[in-house]
Formats: sequence, structure tokens, C-alpha cells
Amino acid sequence: MKKFLLFILLISSIFYSNLSAVSLSLGFIGQFGMSGAIADSASKLPSSFRDFDMGYSFLIGMRNDITHNTGISILADIGYYHDAYALKYDINGNRATENYQFDSFMIGGVFKFHFFFMSLSGGGGVKIPISGSYRLEDSSSEYAYNRRYYLDRGDISDIFENALIPYVKFSLDFHILNYLLIGVYVNYDFALNFNNNGYLSDIRIASKSISSLDLGLQFGYFFNVLGNR
Repeated sequence: MKKFLLFILLISSIFYSNLSAVSLSLGFIGQFGMSGAIADSASKLPSSFRDFDMGYSFLIGMRNDITHNTGISILADIGYYHDAYALKYDINGNRATENYQFDSFMIGGVFKFHFFFMSLSGGGGVKIPISGSYRLEDSSSEYAYNRRYYLDRGDISDIFENALIPYVKFSLDFHILNYLLIGVYVNYDFALNFNNNGYLSDIRIASKSISSLDLGLQFGYFFNVLGNR
């Protein structure tokens, strides 16, 4: 906690020491990536990337140019995200798969360090699943079946103990003509813990939690206003 407070004080001192270089920063980013799901916290990393995630967000905040070639930004990040958790099992030599899909409202924050035509970003926040689906394909039972369930916010809240998805994200971006952006990112979604007395508890295979690691590309557009440029 002390290190975090010192970091906040350092960033604040940089902003206030050079107010003439502070500008309002506005941006839009679209993301598309591969998703690797982890069931029951069996490992820290997924064994494979079996599905895709995508989303877009609007960013607003402040940018401070420290020198001609370096600067920092602190931004609020608000948008939409589609998460997919695809899981495969081998049960007594038979194949079974389950897939969770969530459409979520996303809110978080981003810190960016700019240097020359690149920037490093780190941030996090929370995704609030509004709707989704669950699909199970199971050939391990006596009667193989393929079932799909559509979920609303109430269903999701019943399935999980806390129907929120905390996340952290890091990216390396390249800026073209100072405004256009293309980059790579890694995103980790912390575990959603199941309510074992809730909806689908007698059907699903994963019993404790699901989490995911995403790798992908992002594209965007940024511009700065009200600055001394």
C-alpha cells in the first residue's frame, strides 16, 4: 500500500509541476484476441487458446508531456467486452467441452507512458456481465448430448458467487502520425467462482471457478485537446 501511495504521489507531482503541458486526452480502441480459459484454477496459464474475445472502449483523461519525446497519461476506460471461455475435458476416454460467453459492460483505468512513437500501458478494472450463454457437448455419458442455455443478468448472478470479472491488462502500442494506434495486449481475467447451489450446478463440469488469459491486437485513435502544443 505504501508503494502504491508513493507511486500516486510521484505521478501527481509530475502533473502539477508542469501544468502548461497538460492536455485533455480522448481515445477509442477496438480489440480482438485469442482467449485461453482455465477451469478450477488448475494452473496459472491456459493449456490452449480455443476461442476469441473482442471489445471496444472509449478513453478520457489527462496527458502530461514530460519532455518533447516522453509523456504520461492517466485515463478512464469505459466500454463493451465479449468474453469467451472454451474448455475441453477427457472423461474416461471420451471428449466433453463446455463454453461460456459473456457480453459485459467494462469500466476501468489505464496508465500510459509515452516515448517517441510508442507507449506502454497498464491498467485494470471490472467487467459486469449483462447477458451470455452456456453450451455443453458431452459424449462421456450414456446419452451424448449438446445443450445450449441463454443467460440473462439474473442467471449469471445465480451461477456465480460474485458475477463480476476483475481484470488487468498490459499493452505495447505504436502511434502513427501521432493519432492512429496499433498494438498488442495481454489481458488476464480473474476467477469467477461458482455458486455450487445455483443454476446449472447439476449440469456443468467445471466445479470451482473459471478464469482466462487473452492475447491480441488493438487498434485505435487518440487526440489531445486544450494542451499547449
